Amino acid sequence: MRELILEKLKVSGYLPPLPDVLFALQKLMDNPDCNVEDARRLIASDPVLSSRIITMANSALFAGGRDLAQNIEDAIVRLGLGAVLELCYTLELPGCIKVPQTFGQTRYWRHGLAVAILSRELGNKVLTDKEELDSCYLAGLVHDIGLLVYDYLVPDEYHQFLTTTDFHAADLPLETLEKNMFGISHSELGAIYLKEWWPVSEKIVEATHGHGGPGLENDQPSNLTRLVSTANRIANKYKLDHPFETGQHLSADENYLEALNMSREEMDELVDWTQIGLLAAESVL
Repeated sequence: MRELILEKLKVSGYLPPLPDVLFALQKLMDNPDCNVEDARRLIASDPVLSSRIITMANSALFAGGRDLAQNIEDAIVRLGLGAVLELCYTLELPGCIKVPQTFGQTRYWRHGLAVAILSRELGNKVLTDKEELDSCYLAGLVHDIGLLVYDYLVPDEYHQFLTTTDFHAADLPLETLEKNMFGISHSELGAIYLKEWWPVSEKIVEATHGHGGPGLENDQPSNLTRLVSTANRIANKYKLDHPFETGQHLSADENYLEALNMSREEMDELVDWTQIGLLAAESVL
């Protein structure tokens, strides 16, 4: 089955294309000579997207409330090009990639957004590499993209797997169950998909591949992959999960608190703030 899935992955017709505006904006961001006017002109070519970006820029998700953005240029100047790119991904992806009913559109993207917000906030505490800091939000947002790729490539087989497996009773992680059934996990599949079809950094590909692996630990150096893994565990623990996490993952310990130098009360406050950000996003998505 693994060979069949990987062969289908090479054929673009099986998968939805990334919206043109995201490709163009990502390439623009990769150009060291890009400026606010270049980005403004590109985003302004899509009036609907422009309006939604301004609304989101003024929301709690992106610390709105002061110096409200009145137009796209205001939003770019206030947030920075990187945050505006994050906004574009947040707004465009749910509309271009179908989420199967088995998952639930709202629950899937709510989990992705929660991991994105937590990754961004926690990354500011433990990461120092600029590329990793710039990649935190998007890496969190797309960490489970392999679940959707599975549904595009082998929809019937994956649907049967999801509906006949008792995930909460399972003593193995989802990735292992997938490997046993299909020869490949959604983490690996998502990473291969991103590397093949999306203009994203290798750091994001690595974080997608490793998000089910070890999280932040006191005696290990922090990196983006461990950070996203930890943000994913936190989201799952606080019931911001997708419906197919296994009992093993849901019962994960809280060693990450020591690595983050945070108390349980501080983590509770961060998750509360994340919930506010999710509500702000859901009002626009």
